[in-house]
Order: sequence, then structure tokens, then C-alpha cells
Amino acid sequence: MNQQTLPKLFSLTQIGIATFLGSALAAGYMLGANYSALGQRKLGRYVMAGSAALVALFMLIPGNALTSPGLALFVMIGQVMLVLFIANQLQGKMLSSFKEMGGTYYPISRTILIGIAASFVLTAAYILIIVLFGGPLPQTAG
Repeated sequence: MNQQTLPKLFSLTQIGIATFLGSALAAGYMLGANYSALGQRKLGRYVMAGSAALVALFMLIPGNALTSPGLALFVMIGQVMLVLFIANQLQGKMLSSFKEMGGTYYPISRTILIGIAASFVLTAAYILIIVLFGGPLPQTAG
């Protein structure tokens, strides 16, 4: 495969930025897109399903637990670190080889757009939960 036939991919740095802006949902999309671009669509679907499950777990954190800005920032950064660890395990070696072969990554503007879009999707999902179930996710006592 020469440089002209290599598809564009998302780098680990881009995946981290998008995760910070739009959660693991953005990371799952980007990892899945990398797999799909390389002809591994089934792996792409698995990664996307896994990221949706991770996002669902994060949504189970009681709302009042995140009222502290420090704790909310800790959860956000923790999510980015977890996603980057997983992404590095799944695609780190592949992306290193890709770069050595002269592959190029998508522009950062696309990364930012994906992160913001994922944030909107999550906000819409949370609003839907509130509308359907009459309030935010269960609160803990205290």
C-alpha cells in the first residue's frame, strides 16, 4: 500500500480531544471510523457498541455527584484517560505503522466537529431521558 492508497484516519491525539469535547461516544465513532476505513467494519461496530456502553455507565453517575466542578472535571479527565488507554491498546501499534507508511490524519477541524456533535447527541439523549422518565437519573441521598 503506498501513500496514495492509504485512507485518512484519526490519531490518538485527535481521539483524546474529541473525547474531552464529546465523551467516549466521539472516541467510539472515531475508532470505528478508523477500523471501517481499513476494511474492518465488524470491529468498528464492536468499538462503537462498547463506547455506547461506556457512555451509558457514565450516565449512571448520579447528577448530584457532579455538582462539584472539581469532581465533574475529574470524571471528564478520567474518561479521556480511560478512552486513550483503550484506544492505544486497540489501535496504537496500527497508527504508528500507519504514520511510518506515510499515512495522513484528518484535519483537527473534523475532530472538533465530531466532539461537538457527540456532545449535542448526549445532551439530546439526556433530555429524552428527562422527558420520558420525568426527571434526571436517580439521585443519591446525602
